[in-house]
Amino acid sequence: MKYKSAILLVVLLLLPFTAFAQSAREYIDQGITKGTSGDLAGALSDFNLAIEKDPKSAEAYYSRAVTKAAMGDQKGALVDYNKSIELNDTSAYAYNNRANLKDEMGEKEGAVEDYDRAIELDPKFAMAYNNRGTTKRELGDIEGALADYNKAIELDPKFAMPHNNLGNLKGRQGKSKEALLDFDKAIKIDPNFTIAYFNRANTKDDLGDYKGAVSDYDKAIELNPKYFDAYNNRGNLKSKEKDYQGALEDYQKAVELNPKFALGYYNIGLSYYYLEKYDDAISSYSKAIELNPRFAQAYDSRGRSKGLIKDYQGALSDFTMAIDLNPQNAKAYYGSGYAKILLDKTESGCADIKKAQKMGYKHAEETLKQYCN
Repeated sequence: MKYKSAILLVVLLLLPFTAFAQSAREYIDQGITKGTSGDLAGALSDFNLAIEKDPKSAEAYYSRAVTKAAMGDQKGALVDYNKSIELNDTSAYAYNNRANLKDEMGEKEGAVEDYDRAIELDPKFAMAYNNRGTTKRELGDIEGALADYNKAIELDPKFAMPHNNLGNLKGRQGKSKEALLDFDKAIKIDPNFTIAYFNRANTKDDLGDYKGAVSDYDKAIELNPKYFDAYNNRGNLKSKEKDYQGALEDYQKAVELNPKFALGYYNIGLSYYYLEKYDDAISSYSKAIELNPRFAQAYDSRGRSKGLIKDYQGALSDFTMAIDLNPQNAKAYYGSGYAKILLDKTESGCADIKKAQKMGYKHAEETLKQYCN
C-alpha cells in the first residue's frame, strides 16, 4: 500500500512587531533568540515575563502563541493569537498563523476567513494564498485551491512550496505528467526540498518510472534520514520488483522510525508472506491490528497466512472480521468460504464463495465447480 503526502501549510515564525516598553522588548528579543535555537521552554518563560511587563504587547502574545503551537499547546496558542489580534488587528502574519492553527484543529471555514483577512491586509502575501489554497483543497474547493496556488506563484515565482502543492493537487486529479513538471519546478527553486522529492517519486511511480522514483526516494531519505514515509514507499517499489527482502528492510526502517506506523507493520507482513515466512507475517499483521483495530486489510491478510499454516478456525475468524469492517471485500468472502469448506462447513462456505463470485472475484468460479455442485 502507498502512503502519500504532502500538501503543506507554511507557518510564519517569530517576526518582530513594533517595539514597546524597553524591558518587555528585551524579554521578547531573548525569547525569539531562545525559540529559534530550539529552547522553547526558555522562550515561553521570556514571553511570559514580557507580557507581565507590558500586558498590551501584541508581539509578546503573538510570539508566545507561536511557541505554544510549537510545543503542541494548540488551545493555548489560539488564546494568545486571539489576544494578539485583539491588541493589533492589522497584522497579516497573526491572521495567517491563527488560520494555520485553526486548520490543524479542524476549523477549516474559520481558517479560510482568517486567510481572507490576511490577504485583505496584505494583497501580496504569497504565503497566505498558498496556505488558503491548501485549506480550500481540504474543503473540496479544487478550483479555489488551484487559483490560490497559481496566485502565490504569480506573486513570488521563487516560492517553491506552491509549485509542490500545485503538483500534488494535479497528481490527485490524475494529471501525473503535469504534476511532474510542477515538482521539477519546486526542486529547481529549492534543491533541498525534501517533500518535493518524495512527491515527485510518487508521481514517477504512477508513471511507471521505477528507477526515477527510487532515485527521488533515495534523495528524500538523504535529506531527511528520519523520513519514514519515504522508506515505506521505496519498500513498495522494491516489492513491485519482487525484491521482498529489500522491501522488508525498508519497511522495518520505517517502523523503527515510527513505531506507531500501522501501515508499515502491514507491509512487513506482506513481505514475510511473499518470503513464505507465515508465522512472522502473522506477527506483523497482528501488530498492525493492535495499532489500528479497524484495519480490514490486515485482518484479511492475516487470515490468509493463518490458512497457510492450517489454522483454519483462526483464518475464518479474521476473514469474518474483515467482512464486518468492509462488507464489499470480495477477497475476504472468498477466504471465509474456503476456510469454512476446509472446516467441513461446506454449505455456508459455498454461500460465501458465491458472494465473492457475484462481486467479481476471479478465483471463485473455479472453487465453486470444485466444491459446490
